[in-house]
Amino acid sequence: MMYKKILSYNTEKKTDFRSITEDLRDCLREAGVENGTLLCYSMHTTMGLVIQETSEPNLCGDFAEFLTKLVEDNGHLYAHRCALHPSGACHEDRFNGPSHVRNMLTNQCITVDIQGGELSLGKWQDVAYAEMDGPRNERKVFVKIIPD
Repeated sequence: MMYKKILSYNTEKKTDFRSITEDLRDCLREAGVENGTLLCYSMHTTMGLVIQETSEPNLCGDFAEFLTKLVEDNGHLYAHRCALHPSGACHEDRFNGPSHVRNMLTNQCITVDIQGGELSLGKWQDVAYAEMDGPRNERKVFVKIIPD
């Protein structure tokens, strides 16, 4: 039977990488799937997902620094303004164009094979969220586990 769950996170920094691998393993245990596929995706346009060595905090700092150097941090240089969104959902004017551009450089979706009830990740690999516009509350990651 297919398993679905939404994980929620409160992020703490403007740019933040945090492993969610243990949460995904918990989902896998709940699902009871031995072999199959795990799909997860960020439900936000300024938070992505990565498979990387995120247990090493200096490396995460390097990622954040690289993205900040690559994409200019001054949101006023971008045409995007949250207050102009047609939904009217923005209650503040966030000049977060850089966060959207940085997120395009990460993944929105991650797929991981499941073998023998385990995620098929390499020794140093973690699945992590990549927050580009924090700190934020209730950032959502959708998880789906499909048995073979």
